[in-house]
Amino acid sequence: TGHYLAAEAFRYAVTKSPDALANARRALTGIQGLVDVTTPAQPDLLARFLWPDSWEYAERMAVVEGGHGVYRGAPGGVPHRWLGNTSRDQYSGVFLGLGVAFDLIDEPDVRSRIASLVTRMLDFLVRNGWNVRMPNGSLSTTFLQRPEQQLSFLQVGRRVNPAKFNAIYQATRTTYAGAVSAPIAIDCLDPHRGYYKFNLNHINLYNLIRLEEPGAARIAYMNAFQALRSCTNNHENAHFNLVERALEGPDAARDRDTRRYLNLWLERPRRDYYVDLRSRYAECGANRACNAIPVDERPNTDFLWQRSPFLLFGGVDGTVETAAIDYLLSYWMARYYGVLAG
Repeated sequence: TGHYLAAEAFRYAVTKSPDALANARRALTGIQGLVDVTTPAQPDLLARFLWPDSWEYAERMAVVEGGHGVYRGAPGGVPHRWLGNTSRDQYSGVFLGLGVAFDLIDEPDVRSRIASLVTRMLDFLVRNGWNVRMPNGSLSTTFLQRPEQQLSFLQVGRRVNPAKFNAIYQATRTTYAGAVSAPIAIDCLDPHRGYYKFNLNHINLYNLIRLEEPGAARIAYMNAFQALRSCTNNHENAHFNLVERALEGPDAARDRDTRRYLNLWLERPRRDYYVDLRSRYAECGANRACNAIPVDERPNTDFLWQRSPFLLFGGVDGTVETAAIDYLLSYWMARYYGVLAG
């Protein structure tokens, strides 16, 4: 939802489309529901998912996803259930979308809602010591070892609510700016395992760097970003390329490649049919090609750019259709940053 909100915000900035604005507002409503539903069980926690008790699949959802922890809330007075076990991915995606939309959608109601949501979620994280604590007291994840993610969220916080978050951001920056490269370097030691980590790195550094004033901290952040790109720049990833374009400016060869990757995305099947490329490409490990697989041949997935480009096989039976947010976000970023013409 956060990535989708960012996509519609970029679309709105480029086109001023009423549909884009309506979609952004709808995405904001979804995010607000995820924050509202956790009160009073755990106020201002971001839920993993929510659904009304009246939904025809309500009971089935509670059984199938019950391992995440099922809790109750009533946003707007309507009985709902919601899932716990919220991940760092979900927080990072939501903060990406809220940070982008605040800057690109110049509507007072949108900016006010974003400021409120960011403030509530940051207050929750800070008062819980950057741990994501469930109503039963368990921790679903922690940001304690991710200074760049703490700083990125606080950076968005001081952008939307400087009176509340500027001082804590500056204090945290003083302590941790020099440490932002360390977790990135660790992630880069293994460019295959847990590949989604690189999506988190790019989106968090995107907000952290673009909102940072010139100075020593920005240099430290850019050093971390350049280390990240050194281990991902040959992955044929349009999303990552566009973050680089936003932070480092035009590069004719990279931007030409980005256009090519987006064109190849349009050649991909829309459903999750099983793909096996082991007879076509050399293997350098278990389900791992020696080089990045072309974009149009990779196994289908939810968000292509967070899945390893080296996977040789994957997919299921073609019953799940992609939401295409991977294309929408990249396309509108490319339009906004001038990589694609209108």
